[in-house]
Amino acid sequence: MKQEKHLVTVVTERSLYQSMVALCKVEASGLQLSQNAPSSRPGSIHYSFDYAQQVHYPSDPMQPGPMYFLCPRKCGIFGICCEGIPQQINFLIDEAHSCSKGSNSVISYLDYFFSHFGLGEKTVHLHCDNCSGQNKNRYMLWYLLYRCCVGLHQTVTLNFLVTGHTKFAPDWCFGLFKQKFRRTPVSSLADIACVVNDSTVSGINVAQLVGDEKGQTFVPCRNWQKFLESSFKPLPQIKSYHHFRFSAREPGIVFAKLFAESNEERFDLRVKPNIKFSLFPDIITPPGLDNKRQWYFFNHIRDFCAEEAKDVVCPKPSVPLEKTATLIPDTVELLTTEAMSAKDAATWLEPAMPKVVVAAPFKDSTTAQNARAASHLNKSRARKAVDSSAIHKTSKATCSQLSPQGRVKQKPATETALDPINPPDAAASSSSRQTTRSGRQVRQNVRYD
Repeated sequence: MKQEKHLVTVVTERSLYQSMVALCKVEASGLQLSQNAPSSRPGSIHYSFDYAQQVHYPSDPMQPGPMYFLCPRKCGIFGICCEGIPQQINFLIDEAHSCSKGSNSVISYLDYFFSHFGLGEKTVHLHCDNCSGQNKNRYMLWYLLYRCCVGLHQTVTLNFLVTGHTKFAPDWCFGLFKQKFRRTPVSSLADIACVVNDSTVSGINVAQLVGDEKGQTFVPCRNWQKFLESSFKPLPQIKSYHHFRFSAREPGIVFAKLFAESNEERFDLRVKPNIKFSLFPDIITPPGLDNKRQWYFFNHIRDFCAEEAKDVVCPKPSVPLEKTATLIPDTVELLTTEAMSAKDAATWLEPAMPKVVVAAPFKDSTTAQNARAASHLNKSRARKAVDSSAIHKTSKATCSQLSPQGRVKQKPATETALDPINPPDAAASSSSRQTTRSGRQVRQNVRYD
């Protein structure tokens, strides 16, 4: 019953997505994504956005053997698709310009898209998956509230597909790009952009570089979290809702629904009634590549690039890799390991780094387990052999004291008291089990004494 209810919900949510796409095809007929004034075109437009799996470059369809074990330069892909045209803008994010995959990056790319590729619609419908770190979070809701408050849109709806059923238009465009990418040699970001643009005959995929290998930024990442947190407050139980609506007529108010056929709930997310915004959020400086990563590209990846792309993708770093710093605790002087001899460096580092003797590791965990098991078995066998030998000697000594008639030979009291091996007469006349137990006890006493 629960599974049937879930499937009915999935069908309803998919039907809502398809109806929005069908309406957008009518509204966007004959249009192309380009720069338009915000809220200048009547009607509604539908967009979908998502991240794709990152690709690596340089890349070759006939992959060289050594390249399999290396980690080339990474390129993330974020796509925003207008199904009504259809056309998708693919943001190519080099790892030197990748701040994160969090809400700041998603909102920054979405805001850039509306400013440079939006159709100027007054009503916009958005679809995305349920990833809470990227899409389904307070900052995305605050950003859409901000757009309605400043008049960039009149009405905005944010819709989330049901978890496990999130295949939609961006995945189709990503698949077209990946098919072309697997068949094309690539050495730089410019090559990846050409692959994106050439992946379809009708121009469905369009490339947009976030930045290039030299460090120049085209799409800045802004600190939207800090910019919006002073104006709005979080929505309680945000993960349970799948549909949100925002309106310029009621700024700061969000209407949420659990599912498409559920009733709307009204929430006021304003911190104070009158909201004022500064000009724009601050730009987050791209992290760039650290020195170790640059030297890795130069030493291991450079040979796999095309000749014209070697100095672009894998240039020689200006800072040597071996140059490191050591801080002496007793002084404030900063010395490098190059300025110290090996003996001096060992003298300074020895108190802070105790020597630890580590046994040579086995080849793998299975070999180590087998070796330990074999050692344990050998020790167990040796222990049993010692025990049986001691039992045999004790039994033999006891039997030798018996006369032919089966009686125990009497010994002097002094000998019986001083002899630590032979048990007393009462123990000798007991059963073999008692003799065995006493024999083990005698062996233990002799061993530990």
